[in-house]
Amino acid sequence: MYNFSNREKYVLISGAIFLILFFGISFGIVPIFEKKTNYERILKEKQVALEEMVSLQHRFLALSSGMDSKKKLIANRKEGFSLFSFLDAEARKSGLKDKVAYMTPFSKKIEKTAYSMDTVKFKLTGVYLKELTDLLSHIEASENGVAITALLLTKTGKNNDRLDAVIETETMMLKDTGVTVKSPEIGL
Repeated sequence: MYNFSNREKYVLISGAIFLILFFGISFGIVPIFEKKTNYERILKEKQVALEEMVSLQHRFLALSSGMDSKKKLIANRKEGFSLFSFLDAEARKSGLKDKVAYMTPFSKKIEKTAYSMDTVKFKLTGVYLKELTDLLSHIEASENGVAITALLLTKTGKNNDRLDAVIETETMMLKDTGVTVKSPEIGL
């Protein structure tokens, strides 16, 4: 048919081999490596998601077990317990009743449960550190499930030997039991 010289045959064969290799690599090998890279990326994303799910499961279990212990504390409280009256009684027992500048109670219902979160924010003025730590330890050590969630201290007095303390406490309450005062502020 065509008479090609050896040189022309060599160029045609080389061109055909080059085209076969080019298309073989472009449409065969490169997509395999791209898919492998995509699969590796997807696998890493799934591993991160799985680790996050496991972490969330552990947090949920810790919270639910904490909720069970809080339910037990609530069940063991005296009938008619309220956070406001509890803190008022603790201040009286500690001898700090006259140093309470204000006590502000508020309550927030916890959705889809039979509980509410009662909070009381109060301020003590001109107390010694020992008096404050005694009061805080009595509050935290009580069997009523009261937690101190915030504490703001400022030095006061002639020699900066006293403190003004703003303390925020909270506890869970059954929604329809106990006394929940919802006035904005009650001065004492």
